[in-house]
Formats: sequence, structure tokens, C-alpha cells
Amino acid sequence: MAAEQARFPLFAGKREGNRFGKRVRIYLSGFGQTGINPLRRSKRRSLSSLASGDPSSPPPPPPPPRLLRTPPTTISMRTLPIVPGFLASIAFLPLHPVAIASTHYPCEDIRHYYSTTNGLHGIELQKQLGSIVSVHDPIPYRKVWDALMILDAADADNPEASSDVIEIYSLRAVAKQLAGRPDGWNREHLWPRSYGLIDAPALSDLHNIRPADVNVNSSRGNKYYGECTDTSTDCLRPANREAALDTETDKQRWAPPLQVRGDIARSLMYMAVCYGFHVPDRNPPLQLSDSPNVQNRTMGLLSELLKWNEIDPPSREEQLRNERICKLYQHNRNPFIDHPEYANLIWKPTIPTISTTFSPSLQAWVNEFHYNNKVC
Repeated sequence: MAAEQARFPLFAGKREGNRFGKRVRIYLSGFGQTGINPLRRSKRRSLSSLASGDPSSPPPPPPPPRLLRTPPTTISMRTLPIVPGFLASIAFLPLHPVAIASTHYPCEDIRHYYSTTNGLHGIELQKQLGSIVSVHDPIPYRKVWDALMILDAADADNPEASSDVIEIYSLRAVAKQLAGRPDGWNREHLWPRSYGLIDAPALSDLHNIRPADVNVNSSRGNKYYGECTDTSTDCLRPANREAALDTETDKQRWAPPLQVRGDIARSLMYMAVCYGFHVPDRNPPLQLSDSPNVQNRTMGLLSELLKWNEIDPPSREEQLRNERICKLYQHNRNPFIDHPEYANLIWKPTIPTISTTFSPSLQAWVNEFHYNNKVC
């Protein structure tokens, strides 16, 4: 016994050994809790117990941080010999684990939500905004129907009581109960599915989906956004007989109603920021330019979208929609609704272009009508 005490002076004496054993148990009890350093937790509990004289009374818990979802991290373990007869071995965490939980401000705290973007512009601002808004809670695609009935209700102040939704290209009120029916409305992806929306979260992102008349949605297909040019000989106004009168289209372009052009521009800018860098599995990075291309997942026309963002600032209805997505559904925001000036800070004065030829064969593709739109 004397030899063991000389070899392990830390454990000399019954009282000291029990104290160490208690601390080891406390240390191990914190292992596996996401974002918590168990070593710091054990130290805090031991110091509090010694100060109070009551080893069983735990200290008051600190306010929990809001944690980013991080993938599981493999943490190396180190096995150390302990007193023979007490434990054969015990595993200790390294003092500085590889994965440390990060915090971010909730979307309701709009004062601080964008605080890390101060002074940034260009691609740095785009990346930082992407790191903020990409942290959200995607909803299942089948639940998009119910969300649209609230977000796009005809009565924006009483969405639950409203029996209608507003169609994005027709600006008409249509009964909620006609969702998914051939004579009703369906889920229109402003950034078309064929331009890179393969799977969740991009596929079901509510910032990009609006109710639309089935026939008008079919007419739009996957055309990019833009007004007819002066040389267009095949420009159609309105874009569809059931669309709003101030819509227009040709073989490649689609111009929505004037009063929602800014809304649509800001939705596409959000998609390019949210899924341009922080890309989940199976979803290729999305881009905006003046040379749209399906194969490159590049949507446009960027110069038109920048103009629409300026001439059609966010309306009260658009701001309410943004708030409800934050509070009720995804728990993130569209930064271009809160700060329309971000658009020019990122994409002006240089507008990226990709040299490519638009394929007429792609006109046969239909954005939402191409897929099964039955209520599911």
C-alpha cells in the first residue's frame, strides 16, 4: 500500500481517492452531450460543490447557446492506467476537442442576424450571407402545400381564416381547397427545378415557392426571367390568357406582373446566396448571370433582376411572408427583403456571364407541371 501511495501520490488517502472518483464520474456523465465540453462542466460542478459544502447540489445551469447543426465528429480517445483494483482503464477526452459548437443569432433577432456582414461586399458578402441563411430547418416537400396556404393567403393579416391564396403570376385569389387540382393551383418554383433543385433543402425552400395557376405555370415552364427585347417578334402580352395583363413572354423569357417583379428577383438572389456555396449533398451550386444555362445551374437574367429589385421594393406582404417563414417554418430569413441594398453590393458593377447557347429543346420542359403535383 505504501508503495502504491508513493507511486500514485494523487490517490494517497481514502478521502482524496473518493474525491477523484467522484470527479471522474461527473466528468464521464457529461460525455456525449452535443456542444458541451464535459471537462469544463466537471470543473464547474466540483468547484461549486466545494464552495457550498454540499457536494450533491448542482450549480445553476448556464443559458444554452443556439447550436449549429454539425456533422458527427470522430474524437480520438486516450486510455490511461489508473490505480489497480479501482479501474483497469478509463478514457479521457483531449483538452481541445476537434469539434467545438458554434453559435448564431436566431432569425427573430434581426438586429444581430446580419451583424457579421458589416463592411463586406462582393463574393465575401455573398459567402457570409450564405453561411447565415443556410442554417435553417427544411420542411418536407409534402408540407409545402399547407405552408403556402398561410404564407400566401389572400388575407395577409388573418391567414388562417382566409379561404383563398394569391397566385403569383395571375394575382388572383383562388380557393385553398383547389390545391393540386387541374383547375386550381400548384407549387411554382421561381427558381425552376430543372436548374438544379434536386432534393431538399433547396427543393422545398419556401422562399422560392409560390402558388400559381396550373395553366400559367405550364406556360412559364422553365423560362428564365426577363422582359421581351425591342427586337422580339414573338413577344406575347399577356404571357397567358389567365395571367395578369402586365405579364409578357417570348420563347426564352418570362416577365411576371410588375408588382411582384421585385419579390421574384429577391427570391432568386436568396437562392443564389443560400445554395451557391453551402451546398448540401445532391444539390449543385446555384448561380445568377446574364447567360442562363440549365446544365450549369445558372439562372437569370441577373441585370433584369437587379433592376426589378430597385424599382419594386419590398412590400408589407412580402415582409410579413419573410417574418412567417422565420418564425413558423424554416427559421431563416431572406436577406434581400431585409436589406435590398445587398444585391448591388454583391453583383454590381460586375455581372457574371457564361458564354453559352440556349437550347430550344429545353423549352419543352415544364417547371412544376412536369412533375406530379397531386396533394401528398
